[in-house]
Order: sequence, then structure tokens, then C-alpha cells
Amino acid sequence: MDQAGHLQRLRDMLSQVVPREIQETPGAALEFPELPGQLQEAAATGFARLVRHEEITRDQQHTLEAIILPQFRPAVNIIGGTFSTPPFPWEHLGHADVQPKLVTSIQSIGRIEVPRHPSVPYAGTGFVVGPNLMMTNRHVAQIFATGLGQRQLSFKPGRTAAVDFRREVIATAAELLLVKRVVMIHPCWDMALLEVEGLSANHPMLKLSVEDPDALAEHDVAVIGYPAQDWRNDTSLQNQVFGGVYNVKRLQPGKLKVRRTIESFGNNVSAVTHDASTLGGNSGSAVIDVQSDGQEFEVVALHFAGLYLDANFAVPTFELARDDRVVQAGVNFAKPLPSATQDWAALWRLADRLQETAVAAAPAVSHPFAVSAPGVSFTVPLTVTVSLGSPPGSPAPAGFGPPSSLTAPASSHAPATAESQTIEGLFGTADTEVVRKAYDKFRSDRLHRNEFSWENALATADCSHVVYEVPSVVISTCRNKWQLQSCEFVSTDDTECFVASSEKAIIVSFRGTKGVRDWLIDLNSLAVHAQYGTVHRGFYFAFQSVKSSLETLIRRENPAERAIILTGHSLGGALATIAAAEWREMFSISSVYTFGQPCVGRNDFRTFLSGHYANNFFRFVNDDDIVPRVPPGYVHFGRLYHFGADGSVGHESVAATTGEPIADTLSDDEFAELKVALESEKSGGATESAGLEGWVPSISDHKLDRYLAQILTNQPS
Repeated sequence: MDQAGHLQRLRDMLSQVVPREIQETPGAALEFPELPGQLQEAAATGFARLVRHEEITRDQQHTLEAIILPQFRPAVNIIGGTFSTPPFPWEHLGHADVQPKLVTSIQSIGRIEVPRHPSVPYAGTGFVVGPNLMMTNRHVAQIFATGLGQRQLSFKPGRTAAVDFRREVIATAAELLLVKRVVMIHPCWDMALLEVEGLSANHPMLKLSVEDPDALAEHDVAVIGYPAQDWRNDTSLQNQVFGGVYNVKRLQPGKLKVRRTIESFGNNVSAVTHDASTLGGNSGSAVIDVQSDGQEFEVVALHFAGLYLDANFAVPTFELARDDRVVQAGVNFAKPLPSATQDWAALWRLADRLQETAVAAAPAVSHPFAVSAPGVSFTVPLTVTVSLGSPPGSPAPAGFGPPSSLTAPASSHAPATAESQTIEGLFGTADTEVVRKAYDKFRSDRLHRNEFSWENALATADCSHVVYEVPSVVISTCRNKWQLQSCEFVSTDDTECFVASSEKAIIVSFRGTKGVRDWLIDLNSLAVHAQYGTVHRGFYFAFQSVKSSLETLIRRENPAERAIILTGHSLGGALATIAAAEWREMFSISSVYTFGQPCVGRNDFRTFLSGHYANNFFRFVNDDDIVPRVPPGYVHFGRLYHFGADGSVGHESVAATTGEPIADTLSDDEFAELKVALESEKSGGATESAGLEGWVPSISDHKLDRYLAQILTNQPS
């Protein structure tokens, strides 16, 4: 999205959330006495200029997004199971006829824990919907469970789950209850049901609405869940909004909006939208209609995703009430509906069939090491499984969502953009702490220099990592977190990249493959003869699809006055290498940094590159990463930085015109054997990646977060 489009979304959002009486009062100023004077002035001035369609500064834009929006869509602390009266315009939530009902709901909403998980502190949010029954997202449950539908569901080896109903901003003793089993993982909606031991009257069943959400549009709602810090965006501004405390229970008010179609697990679903301010960790939150009648408020939706400045998406409970299987599972709907739907019958039959034909799952985990909390003691297996490594853009229950997923006015049933297909969860497959540290250490001030530096290695690895994200997150990270002057995303025929600029440099980052296993299976050795040598056919034409667009964007950034840096991970590194050859006369390329890239060309191509980039092409390989060993018959170029398993770094240069590459590629026979092994794993012939982990080279070493970890250890103090 370009800057004009971004500002229009921001303008639409402000027109939606700022109360009408403020917008319609000539010269009215926004006042935020709790903010420092400089931020207060930026917020008020930026708002006034934006609504008049005048230009605003980046500081004003940043303040509007991170301060004003949460002012009108706040995150309210929950303390001792209750909350204080929220600020304008949500004071009515503290009234005597509203607050007690919300307090009752708060008691039944908990944090889904994954004890002793190797990398995540918790999975998301859930709420009580029946006797010993809790509802959460499918993508939350899949952090610790496997299967689909209602049969053969089980815990992943070494995983279990529990629910903590406390976890407030003021620390209290945990109230931890064991998840006994997974009852349902819905084959269409992002919904799962869990059986939880020990639920009592202290956690009453919430009542789920059966009203069509289209009839409830513009109702006030309260989203209750556990927002987590977004490490990709400005942490200081988030800290001002959330008080520097995350992962605790909050009440987040907003408005229910119209339905929109979004892709969810390969299915187009008609989700309801809302505009409460959410972060990752809110996945599985209850969306409560505070205008519903009766003795208790009704849950109108299950929050599952957010797209910054566009929409928050939630599963309508109305639709779940039309599914006989959900009703029969014991979910507490407000009333029965007269007829069920057959909309998902085919998906249910497919889920049943898949489970019937699947290899018998291991028995449910009996929890072999102890975790204790008041009133409960249970155990979890200490097995550590090795999973097939995938680049960071693989579908993640990632709460790497933008800092506050607020919506712009949505057109009824309009299809969501491709950006919205990334679900908003809490954690991805990468080591999130490593990624956070790497992003925090990004520096652009040295990128214009030709010589190697570890600061530049980390900055380019950061760019190679973030390009796997959806465009809105890429642009937000580059502009807001890293303070780059511009960032434009390009996507054509499955080739994705971005061009960003600092004061002295232009960075072009290419995205790698999102599914390394399938990519390796499909990879061939076909070549094409270009004017600079013989190169891989697939890499060559992938670059050609974005070449013209990239050149236009680069020319806009005054390339004669800025250094140009090319970078990419995996396939992205191959595209950066092709770009270096294509642009050797058109632009002045300062340096090329690639991470886990495959070989790109034959010896004649390497000879060509040696005449142009002998001293400024830097190629990184992590331990036994498999991708630099393919395709057969091709060779590498560039100064090699090889990370050993012990953390050592080897430095070698490939000979200019003769000899074999430092890291030999697989032979044709070895490559064929690898593909057979990958196909076997894909079809279930291997357990996890056990069959491949005995191989050298390795797929798991290809993960970009492992490169980031190695580079971080070499950073100057």
C-alpha cells in the first residue's frame, strides 16, 4: 500500500472512531492530558490536518496511529476480576446496569497456557461455553494439538495445555485448570472446543448469541482477552498505551461492524468484523454484545484475526449455532435455531474421512512431568520434537499482527485483501525473542558502505525476514520501527519484494519460498542463457516478473545519490543475485547480502560476477543448511560466511574462475534421493522430520531465525 492509501485508511478509521460531536465542532481540538506536551500537540495537529485532507508529518501520523486510535478504542485494565469506569466515550460500561454483567463474563475468560513449551509463553485466549467446555481458535489449539473435526484429536508429542483465569495487570496467584482433551477442531471456521477439568460456578457458562450479526451492526461490544506486545513496531508508544504491561487480561471496547469475506484455512468464510483495539494474544477472545437484552450479556463472536487499519475478523456465533455438531457438543447458545445448515457438511465428511484413514494417533498425553498451581497438579512429557524447518512467512498463529488491529469502514461482504489472509495469533514458528532482538538492533546508518560489517549483515537479514510478512506489516516495520524514509511493496506472479530507503541507501529485499519442502520437491536444474552467463531458468524468470516495477521505484529514490543494497533469504537470495547481474551497469550496487541461498548459475556466470562484485558480495550459510546445496550442477559466488554448529564462523572466498564451490551441491542422484525422502515425509511416511534429520545437509538449519541468532552473537557490544 502506498502512503496515500495508508493515510486514507487512517482518515477513514478516525472518522469511524472519533465521536461525531468532536468531528463536527469547528476548530475542536483533541485533548490528552496524560500525554507529554509534544505528543499531545502532534496528535491534535495531525488530526486536524488529516480531516482537512492536508499533509501531515511522519511524527503526526505515528502519533495518530499509536495514541489517538487507542484513546477511542482503549485497552482497559482488569484488576481483581473487575475494572474501573473507562474514559470517554466508554463511560457507560461502568454504569450499574452494565458493569456487573461484564464482570460476570470476565470470570469465564482465561489465558490458554502451554506449559514448558520451548518457545511460547501462552497460546491465546479462551472462554467457557458449556459444562467443562471452552472455546478458542483453531489456530490457537493447533499450537498444542493435532487433528481435524472430532475424531482422532490428540495432543502433540511433548505438549499439553491449561487455562489460567487470572493473569491480571496486578499479579495474582494463578488459577490453572488442565485441558483434558480437544473436543473439536472445526473444519471450516477458526474455532476449537476444549474440555477443561475443574470448571465450577466461579466460571459460569457464557451465553452465545443466535442473532444474525448483520442486524447487530454498530452495537457496542467488549472484546476480553490477553493482548501481547508487538515487537515489530515502536515499543515506546505501545508502552504509553499499555503501560508497559502485556499478556494480561484486558477489556477492549469497540463497535460491531458488517460482515466481510475472508479466507480461513483455505475456505472463504463470511466473518463478522469489529473495531476494538486488539493485539496478538487476543486470538480466541470473546466479542461480547453489551447491548444484548437479558440477565447476562451474550457473546456475539469469536475473535480470530486482525488487519491493521482495515478490519478485525471474528467467527459469528450465529453461524456456529446453525451447525448441529457444535450444538450437540454442548455449547450454551441463547436458544435453539429452527433449522441447521448444510453449508459445511462436505467439510465435516472430509474431516471424518481423513481421520478414519489416518494412522492411529498416539494415546492422549498423560502428562509425565509436574506443573503445580493452586488446586491442580499435572504433568507434561519432556519430549522435544524436531519439526521440518520453514521460513518465517509460513502460516503462523502469529501475533505478529500490527500494534492495534483497528478497522476502517467495511463494505458488506466485500472480500478481504490478500493481506488479511495471515491470521492474527500470538506466536510464529521462529524464535520470537531472537527476532525481536534482531529487529531492535536494526541500523541503517552504515548500509551505504561497501565493506562488510556485522551491523549490515543484521540489517539485511532483518529485511530478508520481514519481507515474508504481509505488505502492511512490512511497510509499518520499515517506516515506523526502523524509521526508513520510504517503503514500497511489489508482488507479481508469486514473486514478492520491497524497496525501502534511508538517507544514504536504498534497500531491495526479495522474499524466499514460504514452503521449503514443496519448493525443493518441485525444484529442477533447467538453465537459461542470459547475456551475463548461464543461470537457473526459474530464478531468472521470477526476477523478470518484478524487474520493471523495481527499477521504477529505485529511480524515484535518487539512486545516483544513494547506495543500493540487495538482499534475500533462500530463493530471495537467488533473486538478489540475478538482480546484481542485471543492474551491474544501470545502478551502482553497494553490496549484496544473501542468507541460505541456492546456487544460481554455472561457471560462466560466476566469472561474470567476479568482475563486478569481487569484494562486496557476502553469502551466509548456517551449519548444514540444505538449500545452498541445490540445484545440482550449479556453483556459488561470493565471500562465504559459514556458521558452524558450535557457533564458529568460517570465512572463505570462492575462486574467481576455476575450481569447485566451497559447499559442493548435491549430485543428481543425491538430489533425487532427497526428493523421495521429502515426498515420503509429506505423505506421512516419516514421523515429523525424523527421517530427514539424519541427513546432512539439513532442512531445519535453513530457518532464517537461526541465521539471525548466529549474526546477533557476532554483533559488536
